[in-house]
Amino acid sequence: MSEQSDHLIAAIAGPPPAPPALRMGFPAPGTEYPFSVGDIAYATARRLGPGWNADAGYWGTTGSIWGPYTASFTLLIDVEGDLSMHYDVAASDEWPEAPQLPPGVRESSAGLFLPDACVTDGIDHIADQLAAALRAITGT
Repeated sequence: MSEQSDHLIAAIAGPPPAPPALRMGFPAPGTEYPFSVGDIAYATARRLGPGWNADAGYWGTTGSIWGPYTASFTLLIDVEGDLSMHYDVAASDEWPEAPQLPPGVRESSAGLFLPDACVTDGIDHIADQLAAALRAITGT
């Protein structure tokens, strides 16, 4: 083939197809957010060890964690986009009144939140922070 026919074939064929993650300008499922809030709940419960369990809410947008206490913990994204954990301290749970939360974790009126957490931190780091926060809250 001649150089001219090579250019003609390339012009007819058009540009090569975009990689799957960029087709139509949208990321492929699982590339922008490789894990869900429910996945974070499972990872946190695993770090807390035996006696702790978790479940994902609808579509993985929330997660529940429960263990050897009457209170349960709900993970969600709050209205400001922060990863939050809501819980009620039951009367039978004798937890510290002023827990020393780990770095990156702040108290809120409904529980706590991680204002600087983001998906690029990775699920392991986020689950470690939440497990440390739960240990501080429960005094274990």
